[in-house]
Amino acid sequence: MNKQCVYLPFAVLVVALAGCTPPEKDIPGLTSGIDAAVAGHYGQSIYHEELAEEKLEKANNVLGHWKNDQYWNIDERQKAMDAAKEAAQHRLASEKELCQWLTSVHGQNHHQAEVAQQTAAYFKTGSAIPYKTNDHHISTLGKYLEHHPDATADVIAYTDTVGSPESNQSLSERRGATVSQMLIEKGAKPEQLRVTALGEAQGGPDNTPNQEHRTVAISTVHPTYIDCPDLK
Repeated sequence: MNKQCVYLPFAVLVVALAGCTPPEKDIPGLTSGIDAAVAGHYGQSIYHEELAEEKLEKANNVLGHWKNDQYWNIDERQKAMDAAKEAAQHRLASEKELCQWLTSVHGQNHHQAEVAQQTAAYFKTGSAIPYKTNDHHISTLGKYLEHHPDATADVIAYTDTVGSPESNQSLSERRGATVSQMLIEKGAKPEQLRVTALGEAQGGPDNTPNQEHRTVAISTVHPTYIDCPDLK
């Protein structure tokens, strides 16, 4: 009985120790999880922000020592200056990553660089009054310019080669003014419109009627949209 009493606790201890075997490590799995947490522009923004805060805390601790006249040495000074510099670098990196994230999220709302040119009006020989207009395009563009004051439109007027070059230059100016007025009536501001009167269109023999050249075309132009333009 005594021997059993002596060996029983030892057997229990062996079993208990056997149950304390450490679990298997999964370094690749954990590394993958950590990498996923800081992946992408948003994750990198948060990551750099955390590093900036960490470096800034070190710099502020030294600054507190100096203000309180506590002991410091040359190594502490250099480490504090380096920490402050690194904090600024990580903060800028964080802002750049955040800007990239905003671009990816809101990119579909950015202006396109330019919209293709479309013919808005057709004229008879010698006339500045259109006999045919693209009313839908003029109306749509006029309203677009009204709601996007940063956008502009080029109004480009042509004539064919019937008549003198001087008279055709004047005629193209009147045609451009006619279509510009149509856009203004639909909501565009005069300062948004840039009229270019080209006179006789290039190509074709002199004094030859050509309906393709008796037109006014319009193209919209937008400023290039840049996210975070102050970030260098």
